[in-house]
Formats: sequence, C-alpha cells, structure tokens
Amino acid sequence: MQQNYGARHFNFIAGLWRSFQPRTMAMAALACACHADIALAQPGKFGTYAGTINVSGTEIGPQVSYRASVKISLPLTDRDSTSTSAEFLAGEAPNASVLISQWDESFTEKSAGSDGKFSSWTCKLAAPIEIPMKPTGVLNVDLKAKKHTLSLTLLSTREVAFNCVHSQSGAYKKNAGIALYIGTGAPGMQFNNPQPFTDAARLTANYTLMPTAETKNKYGPIVQEWDLRLSR
Repeated sequence: MQQNYGARHFNFIAGLWRSFQPRTMAMAALACACHADIALAQPGKFGTYAGTINVSGTEIGPQVSYRASVKISLPLTDRDSTSTSAEFLAGEAPNASVLISQWDESFTEKSAGSDGKFSSWTCKLAAPIEIPMKPTGVLNVDLKAKKHTLSLTLLSTREVAFNCVHSQSGAYKKNAGIALYIGTGAPGMQFNNPQPFTDAARLTANYTLMPTAETKNKYGPIVQEWDLRLSR
C-alpha cells in the first residue's frame, strides 16, 4: 500500500511542483482531485501524530525564500504490530495552522523589452501571518526498523497579502495562495531517506531536502525540523 500510495502521491505532487509558486485558491480544489481508493482518516481509531514542523527553503523561477512554522495533526489510517501510517488527501486530515514569517519572491525577464531593459519584480510578505492550510500526504512509521518517512504538501485555504515592486510600473499589491512541501525526499521518493527514532511515541528529525532531478533542481534546499507525538 505504501508504494502504491507513493506513486499516486508523486503523480499529483509532481504536477503541483511543476507550477509551484504562489497561486490562487484553485489549488485547494486541485488537491481534492480524487483518489477514492485511499482510506479516509479516522481520528482516534489508531491514534494521531501531532506536533510542529519548522521549515525554510528556496525555489528557482521565480526566486523564492521562505520560512514557516507548522502546527499539524496526522490521524493514523493504519496500524499493526510492525508499522503505522497516516495516508490522506486534502480534506481527509484536519487543517494545519501555519505561521508564515517570510515569503520573498523575485523574477527578472530573460529577454529585454523594446527599451533594451530587462523587466523585473519583487514581492515580499506584507506581514507575518498565521493561516489554515490543507495537508495532503503520507507518514509511514516502521516499528521494526525504527525509522519513519514523511511526504507532506500544504495548500493554503486563503490568500495572503504581498507588497510588490515592478521595475517599470512601480509599487503594487497582490494577494495569492501559497504551498509548502515537507518530506524525507522528493514526492514519491521519500522512502529513500528514512529517519531514525528511538520511541515511536515521538518522531523527531532534522532533515534537509536538497534539489533533486525529480524536481528539475528547482526546489531546495528545504531545511526541516519536526517533533510529532503520538496520542491514542
């Protein structure tokens, strides 16, 4: 089930990452796009991992630098004597609460305009803001090997305000949605980088996801630190 889910999750997220930049609320609808064969999360049935994830990273095209702190609950959807897992699409797990403390963007055109100048723009988060975001992804905990893997995409359910400046037209404001990726590898590849744990009741890790061929080296490094505790 892990590998099948990983492939489906990779197909969805790969498309997401190809256009990964601040966007409108239509992305939240995209995340719900249907894999009816995935079991719905059932909070309380097998327990829930809840805690915080701190993440900072960069992107290319446009250039983006960001920093955020995530408070999240991941209800387990499967549990036996050898492993536990949480597998969910958007809307199947509780919304995460995410404090966006930095989101800076910049872009310069690759060709000059009629005036011979290269147009450019920059945008900065108008102010730090805490917003709800919909999680999609999978957490797998191997109880025998004492290792866990994570692949998590967060889509904002509301737009945030940016202050921007265009090199030719000057200052302007915009509102846009944002997305974050957190994981132990590129989407679908998270099983390649399992993280150790001592006690399954508490999963902690400091992991940096470097640019990969799967994402055409456009995303990363993504520096992550998480602390997730199991409640039953």
